[in-house]
Amino acid sequence: MATILVIGGDAATRLAARRTLEHAGFAVAAADDHDPAEPPDLIVADIDALDAEAMARQRRRHPAARLLAISCNGRHGERCGAGRLAKPFTPSQLLAALRLCLARPAAAANSNEPAATRG
Repeated sequence: MATILVIGGDAATRLAARRTLEHAGFAVAAADDHDPAEPPDLIVADIDALDAEAMARQRRRHPAARLLAISCNGRHGERCGAGRLAKPFTPSQLLAALRLCLARPAAAANSNEPAATRG
């Protein structure tokens, strides 16, 4: 199963995402953890809560990881070549968007084509 790194957002949101993803069988690390033992296959990032430097740092650390950008309007992911998901979202919407990102080849997942939207 894929390894997911959850970054940005508040601690409660990261915990909820972590529980949802672990329940679905994913290995999960969060921003308050050390870097995962294995490089993540996908980074789930609340980009409303991240500054550009923090996001760039994670992308440099894990250049091969796909990116699912979560934001209030779901459009910010277009700027960083990510799949995207608008807040608020349900656990099933998070899992669906994540699975879409993981199903795409890494090069396509990090292109400007949206993997998932909600609106």
